[in-house]
Amino acid sequence: MEQFGNIVSSICILMAWSYLIKENPLYTFAEHLLVGMAVGRGIAYTIEVQLKPRIVDGIVGEGRWSLLIPAVIGCLIYFRFFKGYEWVSRICMAVWIGYGAGNFLGFNPATYMPQIFDTFIRLDSFDNVLYFVIVVLVIWYFIFTIRKESGPLKHASMLGRYALMVAFGSAYGSITMAYLSLIIGQLQIILRDTLHLIK
Repeated sequence: MEQFGNIVSSICILMAWSYLIKENPLYTFAEHLLVGMAVGRGIAYTIEVQLKPRIVDGIVGEGRWSLLIPAVIGCLIYFRFFKGYEWVSRICMAVWIGYGAGNFLGFNPATYMPQIFDTFIRLDSFDNVLYFVIVVLVIWYFIFTIRKESGPLKHASMLGRYALMVAFGSAYGSITMAYLSLIIGQLQIILRDTLHLIK
């Protein structure tokens, strides 16, 4: 049974990789299969983990009728499918994004506060000075209320942009290395687990 699973995995991997040659029906089938499985699992997970506990246990079992309010707000998202009433779905999105931002900033500061604290450093070394200057330049780049069309203001903004490009390039390199690790894992499924060509 395990070998059958490895064979199916290898076939799906090869169908997905066939896109490297050109788009074809095998790739389309693999794409639809992946999306369908992901959506099906997501729906089942939402029903079992989110809806059932809140409806059966929370609303019906414990009588917490206040849970109907977020349920109604959440259902507003489906107004996207009604022509002329798409704007109603924005209410749901606004509540969702506003709550998420407020909850993150208020109750999960551990992810962003260290970044703020790290900028309060002693300017006693070249690394610390460079770090502080780059932070100021990047912040300056994102200030759009002041005109920076020429002179030192424009050059400072461009330096902030270059700093961002270096940071994004470094992040892209890390992501590429992670993708290479995934490719190696898939090759191991094909060559080691299915074809037994390597140990």
